Amino acid sequence: MLVIRDEERLIEGAWESAQVQTQLPAAMAKSFFAHSGPMRGHFDNRRSFHRYYLRDKALLTRGESLLGVYTKDVSRQGICLLSPLQLFPKERVELWLPNGSIYQLQVVRCRRECDHCFDCGTRFTV
Repeated sequence: MLVIRDEERLIEGAWESAQVQTQLPAAMAKSFFAHSGPMRGHFDNRRSFHRYYLRDKALLTRGESLLGVYTKDVSRQGICLLSPLQLFPKERVELWLPNGSIYQLQVVRCRRECDHCFDCGTRFTV
């Protein structure tokens, strides 16, 4: 029997009901979802692992709060995401992706892009 999965619709509904949602800056919103596949490398890249675009809505659990976030990219080491609130280094959060995957993450860095949009780098934890 064919099983129809609708995690994307569940995430969309939960994203809308999250306490706070990320607001993409106008310049970024135009082409944010247009990217896919491997990211281009730079000649002075010091990263350990190659990154791949992962542009989608997701949910982030931070303590008792549920935040609507956007994922930017993923590597073997972690995920970069856009959060509506500032996250702090060494803070532990849980990320729910539309495919049903749940990841435990530790924040490594967080930089403000605009109001209600912070670019956060995270690492996978066990």
